[in-house]
Amino acid sequence: MITLDTTDEQSASAWWRLVLKGEYIGQYPGFTMISIPGSSTRLGFQQVDAPTEGKNRVHLDLEASSNRAEEVEQLIAAGATLIEEHNEDPEFGWAVLRDPYGIVFCLSDPHNE
Repeated sequence: MITLDTTDEQSASAWWRLVLKGEYIGQYPGFTMISIPGSSTRLGFQQVDAPTEGKNRVHLDLEASSNRAEEVEQLIAAGATLIEEHNEDPEFGWAVLRDPYGIVFCLSDPHNE
C-alpha cells in the first residue's frame, strides 16, 4: 500500500478513486483505502492536521494509457492543477500536477516497452 498524508482523507480518496477508476476498500478512523485497477497496490489516505514540514508526502508517477496531453486535460477538468511540463526529450516527457488536496504527482508519456 502507498500511504498519502492529507488534510481531508475522505475527499482526497474519493477524488483519486474517481481519477484512477478504483474501488473503495475500507476505512479506519482517519484512514481510507482504495484499490488501483490492474494492480495489487492499494492507496491509503491518512488524515493529518497539517503536512509535516520537510516530510515527503509521497510522489506518484503514473503512466498515460495513450495520449498524455488528453489525460492531463481530463485530470485538470477533474480538479487537478498543472504545475509544469517536461518535454525536453522528444522521446519521453511528463507533466507534474497537483490534486485538489495538495498531493503532487506526475503523468508520463506511455512507455514503449
